[in-house]
Amino acid sequence: MDGGGNGRAPERPAWEAWAALAPLLLSLVLSAPAAGAEGSYYFELSAGFKTGDFGTPTDNDLYYLSPALGYVAPRYDLSVTVPYLSLTTETAGRSNTETGAGDVIARGGRELLPEGGAVSLYGSLAVKLPTADEDKGLGTGKTDVGAFASLSRRLEGMRLSLLGGYIKVGDPPGVDLDDVLLYGVGFSGMRARTHLYGSLEGRTATVPGADDPLEINAGFFHPLNPRHWIKGTAFVGLTDGGPDWGMSLGFVQWF
Repeated sequence: MDGGGNGRAPERPAWEAWAALAPLLLSLVLSAPAAGAEGSYYFELSAGFKTGDFGTPTDNDLYYLSPALGYVAPRYDLSVTVPYLSLTTETAGRSNTETGAGDVIARGGRELLPEGGAVSLYGSLAVKLPTADEDKGLGTGKTDVGAFASLSRRLEGMRLSLLGGYIKVGDPPGVDLDDVLLYGVGFSGMRARTHLYGSLEGRTATVPGADDPLEINAGFFHPLNPRHWIKGTAFVGLTDGGPDWGMSLGFVQWF
């Protein structure tokens, strides 16, 4: 968090973000059925890397470690992710590396249309809390709020999904960022005990006039046993507006 040297109260943005998020997450939980013994807590630890210039003269290499704590019930889920970042930037041959906490992400989702029909619908809400140091370039210092939906249908042993979302982006002082529209199409299915998935996802750029990011994603979940899973994902950017490529590996402990 900001130490207050820029004249801004350091705790106010996080407080406002939690105040905005709390009733949204509470409404998801209260409107869902009681989980009872069917719900499970989990802890996830993921590490990853992404690189690209985002259509600018600056090359960015981002390494991250992302611990997350979550809860999954039959019709809803909740999670909080607290990342740690290492960002190396290079411009005109000059390199700089900054490390520190990233922006905390709190998220909640709920089944809106059960899978028993022809299609199912899952919605989620998320808030990015401005815990990263914007002076180091690890965050914007402002809160983002997003809403997302996935409309799915099962087709011959696989699931086809249409993805959409909207993020209200907070504007740092002196910067006018655009809000983000997200869209995509994805598929998932099982092969033996491994859950495989892939997607083509795009979004509008936050910087006016910049190229809109578009990327291909692929990943897997694999249970080592009922309580321990491994997961992995990789992506390739198709436009100059996003990272060139990236990947991550993670471990999940269920309780």
